[in-house]
Amino acid sequence: MAVIKKAKPAHPAVKWMNAKPARLIVLSFLLVILIGAVLLAMPFASQDRRSVGILNALFTATSATCVTGLVVVDTATHWSSFGKGVILSLIQIGGLGLVTITSFFYSLIRRKAKLRTMVVAQESTANFSFTDVFRLVRRIVLITLTIELIGGIILTWRFMGEMKPFKAFTRGFFQSVSAFCNAGVDLHGDTFAGPYSSLTAWNHDPVVVVITALLFIIGGLGFVVWSDLLRWRRESRLNFHTKLVLTMSGVLIIFGFIYFLIAEFDNTRSAFSMGSLPVWQRPFAAFFQSVTPRTAGFNTIDQASLHDSSKFMTVIMMFIGAAPGSTGGGVKITTFAVMLATIFSDIRGFDDIIIMRHKIARETFTRALAIVGLGLTIILSVTIILSVIERKALDSNTFSFLDILFESSSAFGTVGLSAIGTPNLTPTSHAILIPVMYLGRVGPASFAISLAMQKASKRELVRPEGKTLVG
Repeated sequence: MAVIKKAKPAHPAVKWMNAKPARLIVLSFLLVILIGAVLLAMPFASQDRRSVGILNALFTATSATCVTGLVVVDTATHWSSFGKGVILSLIQIGGLGLVTITSFFYSLIRRKAKLRTMVVAQESTANFSFTDVFRLVRRIVLITLTIELIGGIILTWRFMGEMKPFKAFTRGFFQSVSAFCNAGVDLHGDTFAGPYSSLTAWNHDPVVVVITALLFIIGGLGFVVWSDLLRWRRESRLNFHTKLVLTMSGVLIIFGFIYFLIAEFDNTRSAFSMGSLPVWQRPFAAFFQSVTPRTAGFNTIDQASLHDSSKFMTVIMMFIGAAPGSTGGGVKITTFAVMLATIFSDIRGFDDIIIMRHKIARETFTRALAIVGLGLTIILSVTIILSVIERKALDSNTFSFLDILFESSSAFGTVGLSAIGTPNLTPTSHAILIPVMYLGRVGPASFAISLAMQKASKRELVRPEGKTLVG
């Protein structure tokens, strides 16, 4: 008779991690960041063969893994080929890893806890089952690599006109991966525009500008939208979540384009302001400025020279971010849509929250409010802390309080745009921004999953109703 062996009990640490999916997301990213920091701190990771220091290495590793794009040293001129390879690997793991991990747990949670545990709109995963998850992950990887390959080929072709083939190849594919993953890290710091110049030297090439923008727009749509669009030709219909993401993305892009074109058209504060560009290049710059704040991080115009109104509008867009389950950050455009719909529904006296002729559950609004509240709390707290740390720079008008708000929003939204110039901040400020980038990447996803998994607890205690005035 065969003897059936009992399975060996899992290690307590493993049980602790598996108890909450959010823990796995948080710890997996932390592990990748720490490994990346150690590698980047090695002397051979820098071109001068001198260690960049553990703080700068940790900042760079966090920024790359969390696909933020803020940098304390110029990527092109400081890092060696090894260092650039590490950064590119961290970007790919950070962008693709979060998508696959969150998609896996969203689907896993839905199987166990059904509709109550879904963070995205109910129809976004209505056809997913547990066995679909692994096929979905394979599809995500295939789509990612295909798009990055196409983008890399096109960008390499454009760069070959101004640099040697191998340099064009490495720069083209680095930018393609960085753009699709919404990282905003580039290798253009050795151009005539100088370090930290991003794409300001490429306004003359609409192909580079538009292809880069399309890459991070696609990356910011999210895996649910990709999968649904692939099925659209076969089923001739789109889920509500896909329609909402595409509609909101289109509205924000068009609104941003018109706003920045009008607000910055005559801005000549610097050589890389929109008003300093030839007239035919300004619409492309306005389009790029409209889409890059929603977590891309590349820039074609000087962010420090933006008018204050444009900086504040950029802050708003950085806070909104991209779509759920995407390579982008922010509180997500669907969260923003739910908040707006709730306000308009209440103003019009509707009992239900209505978006595009669909009813949204009140608990979805509660989660959206919690995520927005968490994001605002982090950004405002960090802005105040940085303003205290950078008091001397503020007093000397080196930069403004709005610039600090801009930097904090960029870090939390995993955007990578900077009106200050991140290297100009003190090391203490850099240390503060590291956990902000980390929370901005893993926080909203893990927090949303935690909210989704919570079940209403039944208590015997009856509490009196509290009445107060609001508004």
